Amino acid sequence: MSSEKVKNLKKCESCMNRTIAWGLIANLFLAGFKLFVGFLGRSRALIGSGLCNLSDTTSSIAVIIGVKYSKKPADSRYPYGYGKVEFITQILISCFMIIGTLALIFSSFIILAKRVFVVPHMVVFFVALLSALINALLYKFSHCGATELNSPVLKAHAEHNKIDVISSLLVAIAVLAARKGMHWVDPAVAIFESVHVIHASVVILLEGLKGSMDRNMDEEFRDQIKEHILKVDGVKNVNDVKARQTGRAIILDIVLQLDPNISVLQAKMINQKIKSLLRGVNKYIGHIALQVVPME
Repeated sequence: MSSEKVKNLKKCESCMNRTIAWGLIANLFLAGFKLFVGFLGRSRALIGSGLCNLSDTTSSIAVIIGVKYSKKPADSRYPYGYGKVEFITQILISCFMIIGTLALIFSSFIILAKRVFVVPHMVVFFVALLSALINALLYKFSHCGATELNSPVLKAHAEHNKIDVISSLLVAIAVLAARKGMHWVDPAVAIFESVHVIHASVVILLEGLKGSMDRNMDEEFRDQIKEHILKVDGVKNVNDVKARQTGRAIILDIVLQLDPNISVLQAKMINQKIKSLLRGVNKYIGHIALQVVPME
């Protein structure tokens, strides 16, 4: 990796660390503020949104721990590195999100069944808009970092922030609807928020489980790898390509065919060309295992 790429990577990681830290502080503030205003302003939807921010706080802590340990270099005990810590953190984030919403679903159903409605205060509306703005900024920076660093846990964290933007906007709509006489909208939005959060949590959970089980990457990506390898002089065929993501890094297992008449030194040089080519094409590719099979 060139010095310029290393410099950009360090800059991006530094920016990401600041974003996660500010996100933790922001979510602590929003969780406390929303729960306080939600109880005083009589908005179950805002209480639900506050619980989402509370689960964001725990997920932010998990992200900090996951990012820290996933960057540890490979050693004799873990020769492929500690990247899978990010998938474990993904699973934890999804569990925090689910736990933080189950209680709200039941209590909101009880309110709808008893039809004991209250009108939320207008301050709830402005708090919801402030929350949407803060979470939109957190999503922007988290999504940027997740894309640049190819980090599964940061992608999950960014999705969590996006959910909070939608959640906060729904709260604002619920306040306006309740003040127009549609009192059932506030607990109904709280239920919808909860179901939305749980659905997103299950998606994140499944992605984390798939990553921890070394799921093969999509066929389109593997076909692109084959095409690049076939451009190297001396490669006759690519029999198989397996690709799995370990944290931020992509690990490749490739079986290819070379001309049986070339020397061992020539085969070794071809292997080096393939590795250099692939790492130049995709900066996230790490370990590459090449198995050479002679042509029949």
